[in-house]
Amino acid sequence: MTPSVASSLKKRTEPARETPEETVVTTRQPNRRAVMVSAVLTQLMIMLDLTVIAIALPRMQDDLEMTASQSPWTVTGYSLAFGGLVLVGGRLCAVAGIRRSYQVGLIGFGVASLAAGMATSFPILLTARVAQGCFGALLAPTSQALLNITFTERTERERVFAIFGATGGLGAGTGLLIGGALTEWMDWRWALYINILLAAAALTIGQRSLPPADRRDRGSRITDDLTGLALGCTACFSAVYGLDRAQQTSWTSTSTVTWLAIGSGAAMLFVAREHYASRPVLPLSMLALPVRAASYATQFIAGAAQMGATIYLTYYVQNHFGYSPFKSGVAFLPMIAALVATAITAGRLIVPRIGARGTLPLGLALVAVAFLIFSRMTTESTYAQVALPGLIAFGSGLGLTMPVAFNSGTRGVEAKRTGLASAILSASQQIGGSFGVALMTSYATQHAEDYVADHTEEVRAVAMEAMMRAQALPQSPAGQKIIETLRTQLIDRAQIEAYAGGFTMMAWALAGAATVLVACGIGLSVRRRRTR
Repeated sequence: MTPSVASSLKKRTEPARETPEETVVTTRQPNRRAVMVSAVLTQLMIMLDLTVIAIALPRMQDDLEMTASQSPWTVTGYSLAFGGLVLVGGRLCAVAGIRRSYQVGLIGFGVASLAAGMATSFPILLTARVAQGCFGALLAPTSQALLNITFTERTERERVFAIFGATGGLGAGTGLLIGGALTEWMDWRWALYINILLAAAALTIGQRSLPPADRRDRGSRITDDLTGLALGCTACFSAVYGLDRAQQTSWTSTSTVTWLAIGSGAAMLFVAREHYASRPVLPLSMLALPVRAASYATQFIAGAAQMGATIYLTYYVQNHFGYSPFKSGVAFLPMIAALVATAITAGRLIVPRIGARGTLPLGLALVAVAFLIFSRMTTESTYAQVALPGLIAFGSGLGLTMPVAFNSGTRGVEAKRTGLASAILSASQQIGGSFGVALMTSYATQHAEDYVADHTEEVRAVAMEAMMRAQALPQSPAGQKIIETLRTQLIDRAQIEAYAGGFTMMAWALAGAATVLVACGIGLSVRRRRTR
């Protein structure tokens, strides 16, 4: 056998070796399904944590002997850290890369959840909840950016973001169900421990499909535009805290006005700074695309409606109907089912026909219809008469708005700025949720107090008549029972009347927002036709 023949035979019999370029391509092909499942689990964990605590809070307060003033801080501490640092999270996602940001965020959130679940005092719990908010501010933009760079084909992208957007509403609704079940059957600490399982599952499933560690924006540095970053974080923090003060005190209290004024001033300075900065933390050009700007606005409005309605409806089913924590969560299942079904079908049937410009106002209009249905609640109405049809319409409206907002809010953004675009969406939803809770809670508190004041004399007369019929004195056990029963009924009537009015107010606000979006869309279309 000649050397040339032997060499030829050796080449044919040796296994093919991959070139370095082929190896790189092979290792960088992500498992797209794993990416989607991991991101969805992360989104579920973040949204779950917003509502699961609300159900577990009474048991938590008793166990740790928290005062009435300390209790709200378990929610406020998380919201402040999340809302105030979400822009930092978007910046870190660009500087450190998606892979490192995602890993650190999941591990950190899991460890913080473990610390919160093991807390033996309020200071430990509050510190852990703030840490959860910090890592949540990193995870929210990172998980959306991960989907944004993985799914680029339009049809596939719309389907994936439909699932991701549905998970946002699903997590908030499911949090009530899971929180109720864990609190009622196990212990409130498991409402926090469940995050550890979700974080571990998301990290395990998505680990091999994350982008390489060197895939990041090498032109970005954490020190770029520190002034703009500080102003943006201050604006978000002050807005969330000011809205919390409005919820705890009133809209005209000194603390509320001061913090909202600080937030407004910081926001205006932030915009001015970003206009002149050479390397802005938030390029204003990102807001120039009308559909993207509409997505951010819709995310704010939908967040306000979702969180505000959750507070009202939780009271309605627990205090008025007397549902247990778990049964209260079950009562929200129709909303969850409608949200998932609408989100999945909308991407295939509605969005291709009317686009994001038509779908976003349609979704807000449907939420407005749901709130009009909720406004019909009275002390005599049943769950099937008002809550059930309202929850179905509410879930359908969220199913139309949230997936489209997630998709349109990040579509067309440069790869290095996907984390920033996602951070804006997260900040819009977080601040919107705080606004909705503050607006509807303060409205209900004021109107319930007015209702009680207006009907006190009437109830006193009814009580006197009832005691006369029962031949009971006000100081007697029978008299005290009559007075307490009528007082409880008055408070319940006052709350239901106030909630009905709050839903009416929000319905008109949602209808107005939908009208503005439609008008802007029509105006933009007319303008484009004239410029052709």
